[in-house]
Amino acid sequence: MPRASLLLLSLALSAPAWAANAPPASATAKAMASAYVDDLKNMVRSTHDAEPDEVACIERIPASTVVDAMQEIIAQSLSADEQTEMERFYASPEGLRLFALYRRWGDEQNPASDAELEEVLPLIKSRVQAKLFDATSFQSLGSIQAMNAIAPLLERCSPSR
Repeated sequence: MPRASLLLLSLALSAPAWAANAPPASATAKAMASAYVDDLKNMVRSTHDAEPDEVACIERIPASTVVDAMQEIIAQSLSADEQTEMERFYASPEGLRLFALYRRWGDEQNPASDAELEEVLPLIKSRVQAKLFDATSFQSLGSIQAMNAIAPLLERCSPSR
C-alpha cells in the first residue's frame, strides 16, 4: 500500500467518533439548554390548568432535547471570540457555580442570599452574557428553534393524547 494511503488510513482511524457528525455540544449550550428546559418546567408547574399527568410528563423531558438547537443559536448569535469567552466560563467550576446561583434568583423555595446574589453581579453585568441570555431566552427568536426541538415531546405530554 502506498505511503500516502497508509497516512490517510491512520488519520481516518484516529479521528474522533464525532468527526463525521457535528462536534460535541459546548458547555455553554448545555447550560443554556438546562436553563431553557428548567424555565419551561417552572412555567408548566405554575400553570393552574395543567393536568398532573401532563406536569409529570414534562418533568421527564431532558435538557439534552434542546442542546443541538442551543448550539446553533449560540453559533448564530455570538462571535467566535464571544463563544470562546462563554465556553471558558461555562466549562469552569466557578462559572457553573455562579450560573447555579443565578438560576436561583427569584426561587421562593431555595432563594439565594444577598451575598450570593452579589457574587452573581459580574455574570449579570457582562455584555456577552446579556447577549447570550437574550439569544436563548423564551422571548428570543432562538426560542423558536429550541421549541421546535422540544415540541414532539410536549405533544406527547398533552392531555388530549
